[in-house]
Amino acid sequence: MKIVFWGTPKYSAENLISIVSSGLDVIAVVTQPDKKRGRGNQLSPSPVKEAAMELGIPVFTTKSITKDQNTKDILKKLKADVYVVVAFGQILPREILDLPKLGCWNSHASLLPVWRGAAPIQWSIINDDATTGICIMYMEEGLDTGPVIEQEVTVINDSDNLELLTNRLSKISSKLLVKALERISHTKCINKSTMLDELNAVEQSKLNGNPSYARQIKKEDYLINWNKNARQIIKKIQGLYPNAYTLYKGKRIKILEATTNINNDQLLESQSIDTEPTEDNIPGEITMIDKQDGIKIMTNDFPIQIKCAQLEGKKPTDSYTFSVQCKLRINNILGN
Repeated sequence: MKIVFWGTPKYSAENLISIVSSGLDVIAVVTQPDKKRGRGNQLSPSPVKEAAMELGIPVFTTKSITKDQNTKDILKKLKADVYVVVAFGQILPREILDLPKLGCWNSHASLLPVWRGAAPIQWSIINDDATTGICIMYMEEGLDTGPVIEQEVTVINDSDNLELLTNRLSKISSKLLVKALERISHTKCINKSTMLDELNAVEQSKLNGNPSYARQIKKEDYLINWNKNARQIIKKIQGLYPNAYTLYKGKRIKILEATTNINNDQLLESQSIDTEPTEDNIPGEITMIDKQDGIKIMTNDFPIQIKCAQLEGKKPTDSYTFSVQCKLRINNILGN
């Protein structure tokens, strides 16, 4: 079974490596073009391209597969049996979806039909979901709407941030993709309907949850609103790790880790209702600066303790050190 793999970020690269390591035949990789990265703005390949080059697999890059006739012609000549898509970053047009005889299959990082779209891991944390997972899905023209043949659930721990959860989901995805591809390779494939029946594919309307859309993260999403409740802010910091930030005197401060001494039941309750602050401070106000415990910042309901932060132009550090770097004082207000 000849496979063409489509993907771009590190998450995808780990899936590619696992598929190849399992002995499956990846004959080509399609990824996004090299991008300028780092301080020197040097062109750098995507993690998937780097992995493919190390594995000796031919790589094709495309800025827009819909408009790229050259890459389309190459793919037709390859005559792959199946396409595997993991966070490629573009929507595949019908003419591409119809090329492989065993179909196009996507590994999606949510429990479909919940969080279809571009940023399911981020929104599952920000939304304070209890669980998430991986679905291996047959690709249709709709956005993440196809039937599912493999699914695995994982609990979102209170300590999970975007990096931790992404790493865990990548391992699950790699395992499920290998399992799914082995099943797909043994289908008779008389036609699409017969193949999906043989694979016991489940339509998303029969899965748990209502359809929801995980839109792309925008620049404005990263700015912390201290008028939100403590748990909402903490989940945002975790879900957008390591890029959620606040401002102080025009300088950007990334908040990398935050916690609270309030128990989770109180935090969950406060998230669902409008509450009055429990201390005589306003949201964004620094209520504590301590060498051992760092700093506390007031939210709409409870203060949160900043464990790790990064001042613009500096390295990540504990919050007391960053308070010294910023010359912070109790009663200073963050967010301006």
